[in-house]
Order: sequence, then structure tokens, then C-alpha cells
Amino acid sequence: MSLTYENLNIHPYQLVHLQELTLIKQLNEHARLRFTGIVSEENSKLYVDMTDADTPIELNQIDANGRSKPLFRGIVLSIEIQVVQAVHYLKVEAISHTYIMDVKTRTRSFQNVKMTIPQLLEQIGKEYPGLDVMDEATAGAKLQRMALQYEETDWAFLRRMASRYHTSLVPAAQFDDPKIYFGVPEGSRMIQFEQMNYTVSKRMTPFRYFIENEAAPVGENDFITYDVETDEVFDLGNHIQFQGKSLFVREAHTTMQGSMLKHRYVLCSHNGLRQKEYSHERLIGASIRGTVIDVAGDMVRVHFECDHEQKKEEARWFRYSTVYSAEGSTGWYVMPEIGDPVAVFFPGKKEEEGIAAGAIRQNTEPSGRNKLSNPDVKIFRTPSGKEIRLAPDEIVITGKDGAIYIQLNDEDGIHIASSKGVSITADGDIAMSAGRKMVLSAGSEMNMSCNGSQLHLGNQARLMGSKVKSN
Repeated sequence: MSLTYENLNIHPYQLVHLQELTLIKQLNEHARLRFTGIVSEENSKLYVDMTDADTPIELNQIDANGRSKPLFRGIVLSIEIQVVQAVHYLKVEAISHTYIMDVKTRTRSFQNVKMTIPQLLEQIGKEYPGLDVMDEATAGAKLQRMALQYEETDWAFLRRMASRYHTSLVPAAQFDDPKIYFGVPEGSRMIQFEQMNYTVSKRMTPFRYFIENEAAPVGENDFITYDVETDEVFDLGNHIQFQGKSLFVREAHTTMQGSMLKHRYVLCSHNGLRQKEYSHERLIGASIRGTVIDVAGDMVRVHFECDHEQKKEEARWFRYSTVYSAEGSTGWYVMPEIGDPVAVFFPGKKEEEGIAAGAIRQNTEPSGRNKLSNPDVKIFRTPSGKEIRLAPDEIVITGKDGAIYIQLNDEDGIHIASSKGVSITADGDIAMSAGRKMVLSAGSEMNMSCNGSQLHLGNQARLMGSKVKSN
């Protein structure tokens, strides 16, 4: 049976005559529809006003028995009315409902490597009422490594996630709600198909890539494709038996040639559908802020600011970059505290290469009490109050604020203060000398002893020894 434009129905537009039509369906891409038709003058004035960003559009094929088969469901992207010599032309561009996932960019992390792909799809799908996403590639596999959606739409992120499993997103554009297959379904019913006219070709570029870069179990014949033209309606991923081979629909093109409607399909083996894994180029050099929620060794767990919540036990361990580190036990080891803000830097394309870097202080105290108000003063301080303060004129080492500290001042010299005891011990000698005078004072008593001899200063002065000489 030959199909013409009369076998097509486009809702909600009533066409006097359909001049041009193109419908393209490809893996990893939204289905796109473009058509040009003649409409009445009355409708031409109506259609532009009635069409908005959410206007649904349907393309159906009517068979000889009057039965309608959906070819496309989507929303209008653009509409144009062109008037030439009193003839009103309607031009419309539409896209499948999956497009709603490809508008808003997001940044969020999926750090739980035990999360399964179906759980990931379910979490993302909550944003879109009516969305149906089915895992056809992983059999419920776990993530196994962290995933980071960085300034990506949900569609772009899922497409990249699918590439981890060398598969594609397959949009089903014949439904009223967005529907996506995560991977090409292998278990679909095989359709027997014979066609006398076809073109066969072999794609060597992807074969060489998979052999050289991934050592994938593919052969040259996996990349043989068949280009066939028919009146029959197939969809992406349909399982076709053609020329005695088990093939799948990789591309579907519907066009108007003159007044005739034709469907053209590109078929290949299941291995020929293999996709190479690709990374997110914009991730290179990205830095995402977060808060430390756990510390161990030289590793930290981080709750990113972009995430609403993050369970500690599900968070990934990131290495923490200090000012200087070396092999063995040398270097600078200063880890942030739980609750400290940090930034995780991603030097490469892969999420697992992230490195947590120095904490970013949130400077909120008034300048009078703010220790960071003077850039000439360098401070190293712990949450327990231990502090080293380097000022232009002094160094202060503090064990307890105002109670235990050592002050080395350019003008006043060295001052040691302690609310507790002070002990000086040496296995060798201790030498004390003063250029002018030395003052030793005690509140109640002072004792000096050496080799059996003692000097006691208190209410009385007592000198004891095996021999005592006095001049």
C-alpha cells in the first residue's frame, strides 16, 4: 500500500494540504518533527495565538482500515505563519515529551555507590509527573562509583550515565507522557521483515575505536548496517529479523517525498548499538563547595551545598589536599574539623578524581572580635583553643587563652605565663645567664638541690650539705 499525506493526521492543526514533513528518531536524541502545510486564513490567525510552550502535538498514520497508529507525540517548539500571494503556510517544529528533561540544568551528587540504576532513575523521575524510565541495560546494577551531575540537564546526565554501560537512552515518542528506555531492550518481540530494496554498509570507525580503546568483544560485522525503506511503522529499538539476521532499529526517518510518505530505518546488530563512554568536559577544573561530615586519616566525607541531604555512611571518601605532604611521616598534616566548609576540586573528567582542598572561612564576626581583621597577623588555631599567632612584632604560642602561653616580643623579650606549673627538664646541661641581673622569686618557698646538698628559702633560710663553708 502506498501512503500519502492523506494517511496522516496532525492534531491540533487542520491542514488544507501537507507539503513537507520530516520526523527523525535517533538514539540518545529527542524525536523531532517538522512540517509545512497550507491552512485556511481563519485558522492561520488562530494557530499562533493558541499555541504556547505546553501545546501538545500528535502525528498519526491512518491505515487502509481507518485504524490510527501513533507516530509521534510531543510539544511545539516553534510555529510560523507565512503568507505568500494570499496562501497561508503553517510551519511547525515539535519535539518529543522527553524534552522536558533537557531544559533545566542541575548540580547534584550521587555519592552512594550502592545505589542501583533503577533507584537513580526513580529519584530523577520524581521531578516529572507521568515520566516512565525503564532500566533495560544493567539488570539493576549498582553505581559502583560516584556520579556527579554538574550543570547538566537530567537528560544529558542520564545519557552520560548510560554511556558507562555502553548503551543509549531510547526515547519512546509515541506516548502522551515522556517515556525512556535506559538501554535498548533485548527481550522485545522479533518482527519478521523482508524488503527487496535496501543499502548495506559497514562502519569501520567505531569498530577501530572499541578495539583499540576498550578491547570490547566486538567484530567488524557488528558494525554492518542496513538502510531500508518501507511503509511499515517501526520504532527505535524494535527487534527486526532481516536477511536472516537479528537486528535492531537504530534510526527512524519519516519523510514526505512529493505526496508520498516513506519510512526509512537504519538497522544493526545489538553489538552495533554499543556506545563509547564519554565524560563531562565541563567538570574539568570545577570546584564545588561543601561541609565536612566525617574525617579519617587524610580523607574526608563531604555534604555538598548543592545536595538537600547527605547521609554520612553513604558519602564518598575524598582525599584532602594539605599545603605540603611527602612520603612516609614527613609533611604537613592538618585535617579540617567536622562542620568545616571545604571545596572539592575536580582536576579531570571523572568524578572519582575529586580532591578536597583547604577550608573556606565564613568570616561573620564583628571586626572588633575578629581575629582575621589584620592581614599582617598569621594565625593557626584549633577548635580546642590551641593557637600559634605570628604578628610583625611578636610570636605567641597559646595553650589556653589568657592562662597558658609563651610570648616572644621584639621589645619586651620572652614572657612565659601559666595558670598551672612550669617544668623544664634536660638530660644534658641547662645554662642560664644574664647580661645585667637575674631575678628568681617565689610566693612561699624556693628549693635548690644538687648531689645531696640543698638550699631552702622560706620563712627561714637553710643550707644543708656534707660540708658547708661560709665566709
